Amino acid sequence: MNKKASVTELLVMLILVVLTSAVILYLVHSGIISVKADAEQTPLLNAEFIPVGREGYLALTDFQFCDFVDPGFNCINPTNTFHLGSSIHFLFHIESSTYNGEIMIIENYRIKSPSGKLLLDAEEKNNFHFDTTSKEKKEIATFKDYFTVTEGNEFGTYTLDLILENPLLNKKTTLTKTFTIESTPEIFPEGE
Repeated sequence: MNKKASVTELLVMLILVVLTSAVILYLVHSGIISVKADAEQTPLLNAEFIPVGREGYLALTDFQFCDFVDPGFNCINPTNTFHLGSSIHFLFHIESSTYNGEIMIIENYRIKSPSGKLLLDAEEKNNFHFDTTSKEKKEIATFKDYFTVTEGNEFGTYTLDLILENPLLNKKTTLTKTFTIESTPEIFPEGE
């Protein structure tokens, strides 16, 4: 008898839920109840429930400091030594797996002075984003960028941390490279 009562209660509850839902939907459809349409739409299931890393890889295959990088992505005069006030160009290649036919790369970098002072830390708003689609399983992309170490900074060995991320694959890699800033040579040494 207890089983019959619990089954009957369950059926009554299900019928009440269906009827209540039907009445509410009818009232919304007829315009008696209004729904706010300007509410922020957030996905109900915006989390990954299975904590498994996505397959794929992100690798930096080549990096060069240059005096200049031309529009054809050629490194003009590869060097690791620069002078204060000159532009420090760099060129690098990224090899990344695709995810559902898409590639998304985010580039960010930090520059530290010889004394360890943080000179530049590109924030999220200053990141460089690269998005593309591909039919291949992996793609190689070439990037170029530059920055300037201005007058008033110190001479010595600086550190560049290049941070690359593919949010589609949940992959991130960091490359640390050093370059040297020397004093500008004098054209006419004193005493001549």
